Amino acid sequence: MAAPLIIGLVGMPASGKTVVAEYLAKKPDAMRIHFGDFIWNYLAKRGVKPTEEMGMMAGLFMWAEYGDIPLADWANNLIKNARGKKLIILDSLRTSDEAQYFQAKYPEKFHVIAVLTSPAIRLKREQSRGRFGKVTKLEFRMRDREELMLGVGDLIASSSHYIDANKSVPEMQKQADAILKQIL
Repeated sequence: MAAPLIIGLVGMPASGKTVVAEYLAKKPDAMRIHFGDFIWNYLAKRGVKPTEEMGMMAGLFMWAEYGDIPLADWANNLIKNARGKKLIILDSLRTSDEAQYFQAKYPEKFHVIAVLTSPAIRLKREQSRGRFGKVTKLEFRMRDREELMLGVGDLIASSSHYIDANKSVPEMQKQADAILKQIL
């Protein structure tokens, strides 16, 4: 059986990665793997209440202690068990090491798309979605700094495709379709 096409989405927090991922996951024979689920499941198994801070702390701990391999292995196991899927969307890649892992496993089938959005729009989105309560501008900037320390900026810079998510959702979807068509 041929390996599926694997799209890794990268972007800063609240850039619109999940909007793009959910849209692409609606394509026939497609599946979305959200990297954040690994962290939330990790916390849930330990009886820890999910908060923005706990998620970030758990992610940093795992990254510092084990590197990117446990997360990439987890996602790769999901890919291997996704029989019949022709398109896999990896929602929220964080590091170049993760991308290199998938590039080594799926050299002709793996592509990275960066979802780009201005900080002002991302802050507004973060505040409106209020996953864990009100986000201050300082908290937002601190989270950005932590993401950049993990290597999100390097991965964004090395992406082969870009979506301008400062635009409307239909425009983002149109860009995603055009990139997918180009890759195929």
